[in-house]
Amino acid sequence: MADHKPKAIVDEHRAAVLLGLTHPELRWFSRVLGLGRKQEGGEASQIVFTYEELKRLSSAAAASAK
Repeated sequence: MADHKPKAIVDEHRAAVLLGLTHPELRWFSRVLGLGRKQEGGEASQIVFTYEELKRLSSAAAASAK
């Protein structure tokens, strides 16, 4: 029987902290790579990421730092 758990998501603030990026850098990588999705909540919206997307963002950020 397959286990169908919903994928955990990480908000953009936590993602930036985990990846050691500023919010503008995170948004730039997100836009360029096409990762993350906008989540509306009240007056503000934010970008959220799955752990797989964080892994891809981390690889891209590390490669650009070289």
